[in-house]
Amino acid sequence: MFKKLFLFLIFLDFNITADMTSLAAHNEQSDGNNITKYQWVNSSYVGYAWSTNTGITNPDASTFRQVVAGDTDDAKLSSTSYAGISLSRFVKDWIAVGFAYEIYNSFSYQNVHVGSVVSDPLTTTSKEVFGDKFTRTFALVHQSALCSLYLNIPDEYKLTYGIFAIEPVIGGGLGIGINYMTSFQTVGLTATTPYTQVTTVGLASLKNSLAGFASLGVGFKPKSTAATFGIGYRYYVGGKFSSGSQFVFYDATNGGDLVDAAPWVGTIKTNQLNVFLDFEF
Repeated sequence: MFKKLFLFLIFLDFNITADMTSLAAHNEQSDGNNITKYQWVNSSYVGYAWSTNTGITNPDASTFRQVVAGDTDDAKLSSTSYAGISLSRFVKDWIAVGFAYEIYNSFSYQNVHVGSVVSDPLTTTSKEVFGDKFTRTFALVHQSALCSLYLNIPDEYKLTYGIFAIEPVIGGGLGIGINYMTSFQTVGLTATTPYTQVTTVGLASLKNSLAGFASLGVGFKPKSTAATFGIGYRYYVGGKFSSGSQFVFYDATNGGDLVDAAPWVGTIKTNQLNVFLDFEF
């Protein structure tokens, strides 16, 4: 579903951009030096995001199996692709402010805990009955709505090379990250023989949180056109995500009971590269 929406988003934006061509003439302004000024810019972009560590820690060692010494619950999410569209207005010659919507293919988390040579015994209060070898996983669907601020270099100050005007792309933004965690589960074996596979399942959970980015790139604008294309880098924080506080423990001790427990929480943090196409009108 999200892949189809991802493609539809780009298709829709390019059609909107094409329709805007007929509007450009109505929004052109002249500064008296035969330099065309525009009021708005529509942007579409696609990119790839590489996750850094999310800061996940065990929220309650008396409920969830604690990892052995030297191991950690913290890990990177998987890398994934994304796409976005934005609409900005030039409020000053050097400043553009706007709004952007972005959608990501799913992130995933997988952390395999292989234990140690000597088995680490369970605490008597733990609700999970795993031994020291188990795997935690979940999937994370992410979208964001962002307000942005970009430095705009007027055409007369841009570096030129052949038919291109070259400009830096410097900006940042803040907004809301929409994070939907699903398929939270832990699978492992009991700590004692005869070994039995047991599972913990977390119910799906939605969390909205503060998101933001800082970006740096370079744009190329062919002379006598309103289009700019380029490549950029972003450091992007997609906000906090949470497993929610309801879990089902499928084992002989808990018997599939629904248990309220502290949520697993982390933060989406990524390094990103993207390519973009802007159209001024």
